Amino acid sequence: MLILSDFSEAAFRAAEYACKLTAPLQISRIVLYHAYQTIITGTDLPVYVPEGNDKQFYLESMEALGLLHDRVKPMVENAVKIELLAEDTPLPVRINRLCKEKDIDFIVIGVSGRSGLGKLLGSTTTEVLKISEFPVLVVPNEALVGREIKTIVFTTDLKDISGIPVNQLNTFLEAFKADMYVVNVKSEAADKYTTEMEAAITGLHDLLDNYHASFHYITGDNIVEEVLNFAEQHKASLIITVPKRHSFFFALFHKSISKSLAYNSQIPLVSLPALS
Repeated sequence: MLILSDFSEAAFRAAEYACKLTAPLQISRIVLYHAYQTIITGTDLPVYVPEGNDKQFYLESMEALGLLHDRVKPMVENAVKIELLAEDTPLPVRINRLCKEKDIDFIVIGVSGRSGLGKLLGSTTTEVLKISEFPVLVVPNEALVGREIKTIVFTTDLKDISGIPVNQLNTFLEAFKADMYVVNVKSEAADKYTTEMEAAITGLHDLLDNYHASFHYITGDNIVEEVLNFAEQHKASLIITVPKRHSFFFALFHKSISKSLAYNSQIPLVSLPALS
């Protein structure tokens, strides 16, 4: 797993939470990663860090990663290898290529509603969710570390289920053997369930039959809010979603999920990339 860090407490909470999942998910290697930038964006023109300071940024980043390593190492089995990597790069540009190079199965990132680094982390979380071609585990700052995963909420827009990455979904379902709730949220103004959606429901029943999933259909205009409310009411330990790229559901979900998790939830979320 690739654990992203900006060295905030929210990032450490995400790393701490993820380390507790290494055994059930059979993780053998962790990469602790920090992306820093010697070209500062967000202004009309790039602002360059003075020459020579780039090496200092790298050394300081590696030192901070070393301290993070020392904090998380006792949380995993001795057989789990931990690598440290700091790079001078904008993270969203680098993330997918990095995962391919490092043979990463999924990404872990924290999110916090606080100011400062936590606010930056929330912004980064949103960007990673939008661009990642790999599963992303988002851990809210208030997530309960070490809590057993007993209930999983899987949210879907009931479009084409052929986009669901079945192997990745099964990895999480098999690891935790949790109770499974499938949730669909439909707006008040939306048409009744179409033939396509009914076919998707049938396909999902077949797909999830081994997990004895229960299906729930909710009406509401705020997808994220409705999903989080349902998850909290059912004491969910984890939310899994497969928002399809370039769809309304994808844009709407990722527009608000980081903010909602930061302020309203203790429940971690896994975003699985839809198959093309």
